Parts: sequence; C-alpha cells; structure tokens
Amino acid sequence: MANMTTEDMILQRVTGSLDVLVRLGESYEGLFPSMIEPRRQRMLADVPTPIPGQRGGDRSYRGSNLMHDEATLLTMYGLAETLQRPDYAIAADRYLQRFATHCAPTPSGLFPWGEHSYWDLDRDCIGDSHRHHEPTRCGRAIHDHLRAAPVWLWDKLAGFNPECLVKFAAGLDNHWTTGEPLEYIRHGFIETRQRHPRGARSCDFPRHGGFFIVDWACAFRATGHLDFLEQIRRMLDYWWTRRDARELLLIESRTPADDAHFHGTNAPAQTLSLAVSLLEAAPLLAEDQPELAATMRERAAVYIEGFLRAPHDLDAGVFVILSKSHDNSLHQQMPIWGSVYGVWPASYVALTCLLGYRQTGDQRLLAWACAVGRRYQSEPIPESVQAPAMDAGLGLGLLADLYDVTGDDAWLRAARQLAESLLATYYPGVAGDTASLPVGASGIDWYESQMGPGFLLHALARTALLSSGVSPSPLAADYTAR
Repeated sequence: MANMTTEDMILQRVTGSLDVLVRLGESYEGLFPSMIEPRRQRMLADVPTPIPGQRGGDRSYRGSNLMHDEATLLTMYGLAETLQRPDYAIAADRYLQRFATHCAPTPSGLFPWGEHSYWDLDRDCIGDSHRHHEPTRCGRAIHDHLRAAPVWLWDKLAGFNPECLVKFAAGLDNHWTTGEPLEYIRHGFIETRQRHPRGARSCDFPRHGGFFIVDWACAFRATGHLDFLEQIRRMLDYWWTRRDARELLLIESRTPADDAHFHGTNAPAQTLSLAVSLLEAAPLLAEDQPELAATMRERAAVYIEGFLRAPHDLDAGVFVILSKSHDNSLHQQMPIWGSVYGVWPASYVALTCLLGYRQTGDQRLLAWACAVGRRYQSEPIPESVQAPAMDAGLGLGLLADLYDVTGDDAWLRAARQLAESLLATYYPGVAGDTASLPVGASGIDWYESQMGPGFLLHALARTALLSSGVSPSPLAADYTAR
C-alpha cells in the first residue's frame, strides 16, 4: 500500500468493508446483520456490553436495521457508478427489495426499523429491541423514526413495492395519541392498528413531526391522497402555536413540572431539524399545493431564526442542543467527540445547518457549520472517550461537505487528514487486510450498525471522491442525522 494515494487507500478500505457486508448479506436474503465480529466476519452470537451512553433497548439483536444501513446503501449506489462496481447497486437493490416486499408489510404499515425495532434475522420476523434487552418485558414492538428517511430511499422502496409507502404513511396515524387535545408521540405500535395511549409526558419531539411531514409529502406526491395532505396540515400547525417568544420549540410540548431536565426546556437543534424537513417537503408539494408549500417555507424561516437565537457561542465552541425557555440560558451543549443517547455530536447539527444553507442561502447557517468544522480540524478524539463511529463519520462528513459547499481547499485538506487518523482508529490492527469492517466505536472490537459505521463509510468514500476531483460527486451528502 506504500505506493497508493490517500484516496486509493481510503476507497480500498471502504470497498473492503462493503464487500464483507455484501457477502454476509447473501446469507440473509440481502439484509446486513447489525452486529458483526470483524475478524471472523460473522454475525455475533452473543451481544457485547453496551458502550457508555448506549441503551440496550436501542440495539438490533441478531437482526438488521434499514435505518442504520441507509448511509451504507447510499454509499454503495454512489460507488457503483464511480468505481464501475455494478455489483454494489445490485446488492443495495436486493437489500431494499427484500425489505420492501418482505419486512415492510406489517399490520400497521409502520416499518420495523429505527430506534427500538428491526428485522430479526434468526426468526425472520419483527424484532423488538426492548424485549431482547429485558426478556420479561411485556410490550409490543415500537416504531420510532430515529432519523429522517431521505426522499431517494422512499423512491427506491416504492419502486419495489408501491403499497409499502402508502401503508407506512397511513400507519403514521398510530403516532397520534388517544384523548384531547390533539397530541402525538414519537413512538407508534407496529403490530396493531392502534393509536398510542397518552402518558405523563407527550414525547412529541419536533424533529419527528418533520420526519412524518416528509413521509406524508412523498406519499401524497405518489398517490394524490388527500388524507396525507390533511395529516401534513395538522402537523404543520401543531408546532406553530407552540413557539416561544424567540421562535424556539420545547423538546416536548407537555412535561411534568417536577422533571427538571425536560420541563421548560427548548430544543434549538430540533427546531432547526423541523425547519429543514419543511424545506425538504415543500418542493414535493409545490406543483399541486403551491400555497401550502409557501407556508412551509415561511414557517421554516421563522424556526431557523429561533435556532440562531439560542445561546450558542461560536467563538468559544459552545454549540447548544438544549436551552431553558424562561431565560434562554444554556441547558446542555454538544460535544465534538463522545456523543451519548440524547446528546448529539456538534457535527450532527452542523450538517443540518449546511442542508439549511443549501436550501436557503442563509450565511449565518454556513458560519455556524464552519465554527463546528474548525473544531474538527483541531481536536482529535480524546483517548479517554469511546467515540461512536457516528461521531467520526459525521465529523468527517462535515469537513467534506464544507469543501463541497465552499470550494475552500483547507476543508478538503482537513478532511483528508482526519480520514487517515480515523482509519487507524476504526480499523485497528488490520493494516494488511483490505476486507475488513470498521469497529462501532473507538476502543472496542466489534462492528455494530447502531453506532453509526454507515456514516463513517459514507464520509470516507465522499472524502476520497472529492479529493480525486470527481465533480459533481456521484455520492451526495447525507443529511438524515437531524
């Protein structure tokens, strides 16, 4: 490998990983296992202890999770064209066709993917993360989006099974809860057509409302069904009346007063997430519903103002994920490395800013992303931190996308430098083995899709392609982490 360019070395590592996943997928009708032993390259028989900040009820035990694998599949489609590897596109299609025709048809229409559910590869059925984590738990498999489903993915799934998009969009009605006034929850039952009971907390996170709006917009574009349009309007108005004086939204609309963490707590990052989802959905509706699309754009602009009014301090490296509504004080900030459940890495939101910048041209969003990018230029992963592969992939993806947006070579140089260090961290001890998988987090010895290695593979490939001068890059940025 001494005579190889940095770009070749990066791509060889990425393609080696994809080759392993494709080969393993052959044993599971094209689906990729979530937890894999890199050296023996087989699905783990026993589940390792969670890393700090990882919840047992979020993992895909002996299963596969499309929401975890979305960025990996996007990478495969991009490299199929660039590297003349049609086998990657064929394998990605096989995965999505299997999911659309075999896994997606559920009693509710909601998919077994995301935060708490998956496809059980041993039993060939819906997997319940909570039940595997707590065998005595008496419950039902829960749908939670986890991240945004991109439009390209909906187009692919609908191409293999048009009904799966329609039934999923209809099944989102399960996320509205029982009772009055109108309220939704980020959780929904998969195995029954039933609205979720209302609890002590609403758990109606703003970003999930944005995810649902994009889903309904894709379904309306495909079918013209007016009920999907009504759902969009209902969700569009839901948060609009809940803004505070700064145009910020609470992390959830209803929280017991004795919950010091959630009560009266704004979610600037989720406010921005909802905004960019509205901007993503608006073009899907513009031809048939121009007034609705215009309203979505207008409200997105207001939410962006709210995000920017949160108590960020870009010069000091304070990137706010939560603030208190009564005085706009900092409640929780994002780390550069070492995210845990509920606390994203700063790159997560910086990439959302770049999507917002691409949609609006707002220079303030670009400045926010640049401030975070400078931290990834200068701050290596601390040895004391078990950084999930998501942190690495989104940090590298941010630098690559900053270059793509600005054309500033400094960002590309930083991306290349970071990529080389990440190869050493996430491919430990495999320098001479090109067919290997990245570990799920720094300092561990197994691959796990829940930790976000798909983002790392995508960012490595995108960095290599941009460095090679391929323009425009056939591998688009991934903005699903928002």
